[in-house]
Amino acid sequence: MIAINGNNIATTWNLSLVKDGFYNELMKFPDIKERISNNWSDRNGIDVLLSAPKYKQRELTFQFFCDSYIDYKDFIDFIKYNQKLVLFDTVTDKSYYFEYLDCSSFNYYRDYNLFAIKVRENNPANRPISYLMTSNGFYLLTTTGLKIQL
Repeated sequence: MIAINGNNIATTWNLSLVKDGFYNELMKFPDIKERISNNWSDRNGIDVLLSAPKYKQRELTFQFFCDSYIDYKDFIDFIKYNQKLVLFDTVTDKSYYFEYLDCSSFNYYRDYNLFAIKVRENNPANRPISYLMTSNGFYLLTTTGLKIQL
């Protein structure tokens, strides 16, 4: 199950995520920012300050399938209004915090629509506590994936 801001995308907007490439992008480790280094002219190689790594922001594109233009429009209206998106995925058991950037593609077919949204994860190291509502009630999800029933 995939939820955005606590809303199950399948039941709220009748959307299906096109999973081809979704987990490749989502699970990819973020790039590390360039470290402080010095290239001394009288030494071989370079000296690098090996401090704790800091991560670059990353942009991802997610593709969705839906049955109707109305569902597409409702979803786009929701994310345009709520530009800070919390995507929870049960496969990774994590929440990801994104900023909506744009709807990068839209394809209308007679029986369905295919579209993609581009988002940015401003700080991949910051995945604070989030909440997920399940059929059993509320669960508190920690950043380590530990589930605590409330």
